[in-house]
Amino acid sequence: AGSKSSITGEDYYGAYDAQDTAKANAEKLGVIPVPSLNLVYTEEEGYVTADEAKEKDLHIQKLSGTKFRQMLRGGEDIPEWFAFKSVVKVLRENI
Repeated sequence: AGSKSSITGEDYYGAYDAQDTAKANAEKLGVIPVPSLNLVYTEEEGYVTADEAKEKDLHIQKLSGTKFRQMLRGGEDIPEWFAFKSVVKVLRENI
């Protein structure tokens, strides 16, 4: 694997191109690909695919890794749609 984007920020390939290539060559490679969908969390319907959220104009909840780490270190509540409470507990015990 390599970089997904060029120096100008242009994507080399689409979101599902790698999965599509694996599927198209599965028999030749002797593998059974397991698809991975780009899931997002929405206010209205909980977890849905990003494509579905866009089609339905749903409000996607986002939390960057940087913000998550700040909240984790600051003892702030982490939304359960982002991380299980049990995981947050372990992370806080080990930072």
